[in-house]
Amino acid sequence: MVGLRMMRAALLLVAVLLTTTSPVLADTLPKGNCDAPAPKTDLTHCKFAGGKFLKADFHGANLSGLDLTNTDFQGCNLEGANLAGADLQWSKFMGCNLKNANLSETKLFHTRFDDSDMSGAKMIKAFMFGTNINFVNAPGADLTGANMKDVNMEETSIAGGSLRDAYMLRGFLMGSDFSNADLSGADMTGTTSEEVNFSGAKLHNTTLKGSHLERASFEGADLKGADVTNAVFDETNFKGARNLPAGVPAQ
Repeated sequence: MVGLRMMRAALLLVAVLLTTTSPVLADTLPKGNCDAPAPKTDLTHCKFAGGKFLKADFHGANLSGLDLTNTDFQGCNLEGANLAGADLQWSKFMGCNLKNANLSETKLFHTRFDDSDMSGAKMIKAFMFGTNINFVNAPGADLTGANMKDVNMEETSIAGGSLRDAYMLRGFLMGSDFSNADLSGADMTGTTSEEVNFSGAKLHNTTLKGSHLERASFEGADLKGADVTNAVFDETNFKGARNLPAGVPAQ
């Protein structure tokens, strides 16, 4: 009996070690070469600010916390890359693959992401003042708590994503797709939201004061507690929308 108990205890210890150490091993990347950066390497010791990496392959690489200001990544593959906490001000990411990349808490002052694929990207609490993110495909992206004042986001899809508590004052969002997204608590005061698709979206306590909502669609959306004071409506679709606030025109 004693031997059986010891065997069971040993097996349990092995199982615990496997479950606690496997993620650490999986997240450990080999140290990369700064002169010839490669995918799935740790590049956090490199100095890339101001550099040009056109169409380079950084997929799965760790670039977190780096100074990457004024850096040109146009056409790069950054799928699954970790850029959390990096300073990306004035940098260019046009036409990049940023699927499932982590850009949480990054500085994105006037950074350009136009025509990129950012599906599933994490941009939680990113500082996006004046960021250009036009014609971007980013379904399922997470921009919870992002500071998006004066953001330029024309015809961009964040369908099914999160913009909870995002600060989007005066953002230019014309023609974008926020269908089935969660915009609860977002401040969208004064945004240009003409022709935006809010269908099926959750807009609990969302502020839309003074926003231009001409030809926008809120079909099936939930606007519980939303504030539309002084918002501009013209041919705006609220078919099947729930919890319509005061100020919404009769359908």
